[in-house]
Amino acid sequence: MEGKKKGCAVACKRGRKGVMFAILSILMIAVAAVAGSNLTEAKVQKAQKTSSDQVNEENAGCEIMALNPLRREEYPEINDAVREYYEQQKEEASFVDAYEDVSIYTKQGIYKGTYVVFARYNMKIKDIYTKVPGLGTLYVTEDSSEGYQVSATVDDEKVKSYIQVIAGHEDVQALMEETQGAYHEAAQSDALLQEALADLKNAYEDSTM
Repeated sequence: MEGKKKGCAVACKRGRKGVMFAILSILMIAVAAVAGSNLTEAKVQKAQKTSSDQVNEENAGCEIMALNPLRREEYPEINDAVREYYEQQKEEASFVDAYEDVSIYTKQGIYKGTYVVFARYNMKIKDIYTKVPGLGTLYVTEDSSEGYQVSATVDDEKVKSYIQVIAGHEDVQALMEETQGAYHEAAQSDALLQEALADLKNAYEDSTM
C-alpha cells in the first residue's frame, strides 16, 4: 500500500500541464472558473475560426436558457471530438489511467458554428481504486475543412463573457452541483484518493510558485 502511495505521488508530479488540468478539473476549480480568463490551463488543440462571416454572425437568443437549453449527447460529431480530446488528455497526463463515462452536455456558442461543452466524466487515477467525478468546460468550433476543433482555452473576451452568462444558467448550475456532490462523496470514501488529491494540489501549487 505504501508503494502505491509513493507511486501515485511521483506520477502526479510529472508534467505541469497535466497536473494543472487535473487540479482545475478534479478540485472543481473549473466549475468556479468555468468563465474565467482560461477554462483550464491544458491546451491540446487550438480552436480554429470557422470563417470571418460565421465568426461575426451571432446565435440570436443564445444567452437565454429557454432558447439555449443544455442538451445531452445531441451532436454525435461533437461527442466524438470531445471524447478524442479526453483520450489525448489521458495520454499526456502520466497519472491518469482513463477518463470514463464521459457524458457530453452542449449549449450553442455565441457565434454560429461554435459550442460550449460541459463534459461530465469519471477520472481513474493510477493505483487508486475510486474514480474521481469531474466536469470539464470546452470550447468547440466547426471548421469546414478540419471538422470540429476542441479547445480548453478561449482568447476572445466576448466569448469569455458569454460563457460566464451561460455558466449561470440553472441547468448548468444543476450539473455543476451534482458533479461537485459526487466528487466530495468519492473523496470522502477513499483515504488513498484523498492523499492523491492532496499530492495533486501540492504539485499544482508548487508549479505556480
